[in-house]
Amino acid sequence: MPGFFRSLLFLLLIAIASTAPVPAQPRGSTITGTVVDDSTGVPLPHTHVFISRSMTGTTVDADGHFRLTGISPGAKRLYVTRLGYEPTQVNLVLSSDTTLTFDFRLHPTVIQADTVTVSAPRDKDWYERLDRFERLFVGASEMAARCRLTNPKVLQFDTAWWGKFSASASRPLIFENRALGYRVTYYLKDFEVRGDLIRWDGEPVFAPLSPRDSAEAARWDANRRKAFYGSLRHFLLALINDRIEEEDFRMYRLPRAQAFRAMERADRFPIGRDKIVTGREDSLYTLSFRGILEVQYESESEAHAYLEWAHAHRAPKDYQTSRIRLNTHPIHVDRQGNIVEPYGTTLYRYFAFTRRMAQLLPRGYRPSDTSLTATVSSN
Repeated sequence: MPGFFRSLLFLLLIAIASTAPVPAQPRGSTITGTVVDDSTGVPLPHTHVFISRSMTGTTVDADGHFRLTGISPGAKRLYVTRLGYEPTQVNLVLSSDTTLTFDFRLHPTVIQADTVTVSAPRDKDWYERLDRFERLFVGASEMAARCRLTNPKVLQFDTAWWGKFSASASRPLIFENRALGYRVTYYLKDFEVRGDLIRWDGEPVFAPLSPRDSAEAARWDANRRKAFYGSLRHFLLALINDRIEEEDFRMYRLPRAQAFRAMERADRFPIGRDKIVTGREDSLYTLSFRGILEVQYESESEAHAYLEWAHAHRAPKDYQTSRIRLNTHPIHVDRQGNIVEPYGTTLYRYFAFTRRMAQLLPRGYRPSDTSLTATVSSN
């Protein structure tokens, strides 16, 4: 009899398991394809294929194939790169559950030897330029001290023309950000400083670091939340979701040309969301305004590091002020709060202070308690 009851219990457990709900499978788009040498048609294994500014990436297999899955809707940049070949990219606007296939043919390129391009300049001047690059690119926030460039010797600098300061890299830049818990591989395309204007473009891909202990994991979570709240992406998500006031932002328009010459005295006009943003059927939003858009974030006060960076000799205010100017009209914002045009805006004040490598988050990151997660995933 005990054996009979054990058999009956076993069958009952099987029946319960068979009727239990099956966990929902991740949804999203799929991108597949091949990568070969353009001249020979030979597969190029170990080529990197990834969605820029995300944690979604892979390498090409021995037969030249790749596959990316679970990609969220919106504007994406698919980036393909391999040492010794010219990188290529495709800009996409994905709808839900799309399957796309690409066949890439990469062109070989000539790579100059390190002994020619980078070893000679590594003197005192080179290290001073490296320090300048890191201050500008990594940032001056408290998190910057925990964000380390692990391979600085791939950088070359140019300061020889009319005060211009530019940087290029013979290989991807590798950052270990122990403030946020990511290892970031950054494919630098352009970095240039002219006067007070700093601009750069590149393709980052993220990989999570392993925390040393639970305390470090908790610190990373807190720092990620801090980096997100009040950021440009937080503001853009609040804007396209029509939650400006709920997310503690305030918007003002500064239309007059003298706004930059008299920042504190310039006229301010409250402006509503519907005056500057419209939706589009392809999941992009159009953002357009004239003059300067001032954004105040009222949930956080100014950091002392920001005041030092801004050379502001005063006490911190209990809110953060940023300003945005459009370089093209209009610009486009995807559903994850990312601006599509690489040089579509010029940022001032707090957005300029925080939009640096030390506080860069994957494009799909959202704090667990935010109300802006309904239409996004982890890509």
